[in-house]
Amino acid sequence: MLFVQSLNTYYEKHERSSEYARLRTADLFRKIDCDKIKECEVLAQLLRLKYDAGSKVSPAQTYSEEYKYYRENIFTEGTKDRYRNYNSLLSFIRIFKEDDNYRIMFCDENVEWCPTKHYGHNEAFNNEKSIFYHKNCLNETAFILHKNKYGRIIFNNRYVNPDSQQWYYGWHIYNIIYCDISECSEKMFFEKHPDHEYKELLDLK
Repeated sequence: MLFVQSLNTYYEKHERSSEYARLRTADLFRKIDCDKIKECEVLAQLLRLKYDAGSKVSPAQTYSEEYKYYRENIFTEGTKDRYRNYNSLLSFIRIFKEDDNYRIMFCDENVEWCPTKHYGHNEAFNNEKSIFYHKNCLNETAFILHKNKYGRIIFNNRYVNPDSQQWYYGWHIYNIIYCDISECSEKMFFEKHPDHEYKELLDLK
């Protein structure tokens, strides 16, 4: 089974300071509710976090937590319906099962509320059957996970509220581990260094 912990910290312009930045870079994992763990192809814990505007500078607090259970239909790069991809898959990553391993890819979702783009190597540029065919976007392998290995993806983005047109920012971490369900624990990512780490950080102003 593949277990994915997704930490998504959203913050405002005034929270871009070095004090908040240090908090973000040090906040790499959170606890897991073991009662929510069920057998499936891919299990994802999705956490949304933000800072308490009424207090002193302190770590971001969880305001939304969700567990999603995926079957084999998670193993796809998606369709040309980018909104469907964003809502039905794990955003900004794609997962493929290859024999006894998992290929984890990072890709740019190209959705309207995230106008800041990640450009770079597109592995599917010449694949006519791919939704990334002839597109100038980032779509590349972050790492391949073998059994009992752990990988981390870190990336950032700038977003715009479609209603108010206000800008806000996102700091995102994916902790991904390939293990048996019996090995999942509340502090599975604590005191554990990833075997692979992939970063895609934009210079956001």
